[in-house]
Amino acid sequence: MSGPTTKLRQGDVVAKKYEVDSLIGEGPTGASYKARVMASGKMVCIKVLNGPPTPIPTATAMVQRIQSAKADALVALTDVGEHAGSLYVVSEHFEAESLRRLMDTYAGQRKSFSLQEACQIVVRALEAIESAHHAGLVHRHVKPGNILIQTTTVGPGKVVRTVKLVGLGVSELINPGTLAENMLESGDNRYMAPELTSPSAGGTVQTDLYSVGVIFYELLTGQTPMGTYLSPTQVREDLPNHVDDIVDIAIAAEAADRYPSARDMINDISRAFTDDDKPTATLPRKTIGMVVGGSVLVLGLIGGYFAMNDPAATAKKEDDSQRARIIRENPIDAGAMEAKVAGHPNMVYVPTGTLLRGRMRTENSSVAAATEPLATEKKVPGYYMDMFEYPNEVGGHATVNATRADATAGCATRGKRLCTALEWERACKGPEMTVYGYGNAFKAEACGTDPGGDKDQDGGLDRASGSQEGCKSGWGVYDLSGGALEWTADSASNTKFGVLKGGKRESAAQGTRCAYSLEFNATATNRAIGFRCCMSDDGSLPIDPNALPAVPVEGAPVVPAPAVP
Repeated sequence: MSGPTTKLRQGDVVAKKYEVDSLIGEGPTGASYKARVMASGKMVCIKVLNGPPTPIPTATAMVQRIQSAKADALVALTDVGEHAGSLYVVSEHFEAESLRRLMDTYAGQRKSFSLQEACQIVVRALEAIESAHHAGLVHRHVKPGNILIQTTTVGPGKVVRTVKLVGLGVSELINPGTLAENMLESGDNRYMAPELTSPSAGGTVQTDLYSVGVIFYELLTGQTPMGTYLSPTQVREDLPNHVDDIVDIAIAAEAADRYPSARDMINDISRAFTDDDKPTATLPRKTIGMVVGGSVLVLGLIGGYFAMNDPAATAKKEDDSQRARIIRENPIDAGAMEAKVAGHPNMVYVPTGTLLRGRMRTENSSVAAATEPLATEKKVPGYYMDMFEYPNEVGGHATVNATRADATAGCATRGKRLCTALEWERACKGPEMTVYGYGNAFKAEACGTDPGGDKDQDGGLDRASGSQEGCKSGWGVYDLSGGALEWTADSASNTKFGVLKGGKRESAAQGTRCAYSLEFNATATNRAIGFRCCMSDDGSLPIDPNALPAVPVEGAPVVPAPAVP
């Protein structure tokens, strides 16, 4: 991460017009300073951008376009120039804290944003975005750090918040690589629409609306939607059903399925806050709340009646309720998780939290044996896990034909250990505690599974690690519900046997569930058996894999083996 190209100090004069007062903050995109306009004494903000400066005519034209997007909720830009070889932009000085800091404060106090607070913040941000879109500008990196909140106390227990959006145009004025590095290292890529390959690549109206949808979800639930996310009403019982539809539309995977404009999203949010919680029809829509008549209400009541008398619906409701409670009790600090994995290549960090270990109620006899115990709550300490099966390389191929001793030795040479079955299951189920690594319903195509099973027992190992984005858990670990069966550190009741997790392909709907376990002879080899490694959260540094000897099982010949039962 590079520092600012030019650093300013108190008393420095920029362009013979601005006297630097103090540093506001700095990051990979540049540094911001509080400064005084020498002619008037007015305070402004000067941001000195990193990297080679954009030509002044280009930068000036961009700032003029931004100035044309007039909105109270946009921080106004007033000037642009070059100082000591670096480009700078000048904006109004808005004394405020970022939404990111406010979110962190609420999380530290175990406090939730009310629906009213969340709606007001998001609507103001959308009004700023709407103005930018009308001027032909796309922000492309809307995030909590770019939303500023000024809080004024107006009476006992009453506050008024002024919300403004900053950062419009930065993606046009800064080196694309620097901006991408900033998003990835800070974890802000969570707010980036999936169609973007980088924060500077393309972008449409729907790109910005996706980011706002993620922020809205986070304001209401305390976490960003990862993988197969729970709807807001599953996490919080005090929200109207409208909110689920707003989130689903705003963060749809395909841009064409999102809101056509910021104004459409504003209108739906206004309904969510002002309307009664009326059921909506299941219709193709770009906005919700269009059909709320008596016939729809009757349909909702009929659906509710059958749900009460449907065992499957009851099981789903009980599972969702239990998941939602645990999610509320185990908030996720994504920023801390990002920081944890720095220096640990191709590993993810799974934080301390509660796991629903075992079979969920919805895992009925069609996919699970009746003898499998129902899920119970287990507290799991934080740990690191390899993103891919051993040798944990993007584009590599899983090492197979390994005994459990081979697997143990392989992990040890990397300064790691085998994962416990409990850790493996938590990594597979993700923060939403799904049945499979990718969701609650079996999808043969998600991990490349032939619905008829993998006849040659190779676990689909001909494909490269990380090649199937759909085969990734909510924690970011690949191939837990696909690929090879994996050795764990657990022993079976028969001490000659070890416990395998994941990957069983004879009956993929059953054997690729996160809760599924298989006991197998620890000294036997099989083409369908591999492993991956974990590391305890003890602060130890990873060992450089380039300085280690080869793993005993690498290059081992494939030998005939009995089919995995």
